[in-house]
Amino acid sequence: MLRALAILTPLLLLGRGAQAGVVDTPQCRRDPGEADGLIPAIAARENGVRRGDMPGLCRLLRQNETDMARARGLRAPCLTGRDLGENIGPIDASLEDIRVVLQRNCR
Repeated sequence: MLRALAILTPLLLLGRGAQAGVVDTPQCRRDPGEADGLIPAIAARENGVRRGDMPGLCRLLRQNETDMARARGLRAPCLTGRDLGENIGPIDASLEDIRVVLQRNCR
Protein backbone atom coordinates (compact mmCIF):
# COMPACT_ATOMS: atom_id res chain seq x y z
CA MET A 1 0.00 0.00 0.00
CA LEU A 2 2.73 2.47 0.87
CA ARG A 3 4.35 1.85 -2.50
CA ALA A 4 1.16 3.05 -4.17
CA LEU A 5 1.43 6.30 -2.25
CA ALA A 6 5.15 6.71 -2.84
CA ILE A 7 4.67 6.80 -6.60
CA LEU A 8 3.13 10.24 -6.25
CA THR A 9 6.42 11.87 -5.28
CA PRO A 10 7.50 12.65 -8.88
CA LEU A 11 4.50 14.92 -9.20
CA LEU A 12 6.09 17.37 -6.83
CA LEU A 13 8.66 18.04 -9.53
CA LEU A 14 6.08 18.80 -12.22
CA GLY A 15 6.03 22.53 -11.75
CA ARG A 16 9.81 22.83 -11.41
CA GLY A 17 10.98 21.87 -14.90
CA ALA A 18 13.24 24.06 -16.99
CA GLN A 19 11.46 26.68 -19.09
CA ALA A 20 13.41 26.11 -22.33
CA GLY A 21 10.95 23.53 -23.63
CA VAL A 22 7.77 25.43 -22.82
CA VAL A 23 5.32 26.39 -25.56
CA ASP A 24 4.28 30.05 -25.35
CA THR A 25 0.55 30.23 -26.04
CA PRO A 26 -2.30 31.76 -24.02
CA GLN A 27 -3.42 28.25 -23.08
CA CYS A 28 0.09 27.30 -21.95
CA ARG A 29 0.42 30.47 -19.90
CA ARG A 30 -2.90 29.69 -18.16
CA ASP A 31 -3.20 25.88 -17.87
CA PRO A 32 0.05 25.03 -16.06
CA GLY A 33 -1.16 27.13 -13.14
CA GLU A 34 -4.18 24.87 -12.82
CA ALA A 35 -1.96 21.80 -13.14
CA ASP A 36 0.37 23.16 -10.47
CA GLY A 37 -2.65 23.62 -8.18
CA LEU A 38 -3.55 19.94 -8.49
CA ILE A 39 -0.15 18.71 -7.40
CA PRO A 40 -0.27 19.90 -3.76
CA ALA A 41 -3.74 18.37 -3.42
CA ILE A 42 -2.39 15.02 -4.59
CA ALA A 43 0.55 15.22 -2.21
CA ALA A 44 -1.68 16.33 0.69
CA ARG A 45 -3.89 13.27 0.31
CA GLU A 46 -0.90 10.93 0.53
CA ASN A 47 -1.15 10.59 4.32
CA GLY A 48 -4.93 10.60 4.40
CA VAL A 49 -5.43 6.83 4.59
CA ARG A 50 -4.87 4.61 7.59
CA ARG A 51 -2.84 1.44 7.17
CA GLY A 52 -5.10 -1.44 6.13
CA ASP A 53 -7.92 0.82 4.88
CA MET A 54 -8.24 -0.60 1.36
CA PRO A 55 -11.52 1.17 0.54
CA GLY A 56 -9.91 4.46 1.62
CA LEU A 57 -6.77 3.73 -0.38
CA CYS A 58 -8.86 2.90 -3.44
CA ARG A 59 -10.77 6.18 -3.14
CA LEU A 60 -7.52 8.09 -2.70
CA LEU A 61 -5.91 6.43 -5.70
CA ARG A 62 -8.96 7.03 -7.91
CA GLN A 63 -8.96 10.73 -7.00
CA ASN A 64 -5.21 10.96 -7.48
CA GLU A 65 -5.49 9.24 -10.85
CA THR A 66 -8.14 11.75 -11.92
CA ASP A 67 -6.13 14.76 -10.74
CA MET A 68 -2.86 13.41 -12.10
CA ALA A 69 -4.38 12.72 -15.52
CA ARG A 70 -5.85 16.24 -15.52
CA ALA A 71 -2.48 17.78 -14.60
CA ARG A 72 -0.82 15.73 -17.33
CA GLY A 73 -3.42 16.82 -19.87
CA LEU A 74 -2.85 20.46 -19.00
CA ARG A 75 0.94 20.25 -18.96
CA ALA A 76 1.84 17.89 -21.81
CA PRO A 77 0.72 20.12 -24.72
CA CYS A 78 2.82 22.95 -23.32
CA LEU A 79 6.15 21.13 -23.10
CA THR A 80 8.53 19.97 -25.79
CA GLY A 81 11.67 17.90 -26.12
CA ARG A 82 13.61 17.11 -22.99
CA ASP A 83 11.23 19.06 -20.75
CA LEU A 84 8.33 16.96 -21.99
CA GLY A 85 10.15 13.72 -21.19
CA GLU A 86 11.46 14.88 -17.83
CA ASN A 87 8.14 16.28 -16.60
CA ILE A 88 5.57 14.01 -18.21
CA GLY A 89 7.51 10.74 -18.08
CA PRO A 90 7.29 10.44 -14.28
CA ILE A 91 3.58 11.27 -14.38
CA ASP A 92 2.98 8.57 -16.99
CA ALA A 93 4.91 6.06 -14.87
CA SER A 94 2.95 7.04 -11.74
CA LEU A 95 -0.36 6.80 -13.59
CA GLU A 96 0.54 3.34 -14.80
CA ASP A 97 1.50 2.26 -11.27
CA ILE A 98 -1.74 3.63 -9.85
CA ARG A 99 -3.76 1.87 -12.53
CA VAL A 100 -2.06 -1.44 -11.77
CA VAL A 101 -2.82 -1.08 -8.05
CA LEU A 102 -6.41 -0.12 -8.80
CA GLN A 103 -6.87 -3.06 -11.17
CA ARG A 104 -5.38 -5.56 -8.73
CA ASN A 105 -6.88 -4.30 -5.48
CA CYS A 106 -9.84 -2.01 -6.12
CA ARG A 107 -12.83 -3.49 -7.89
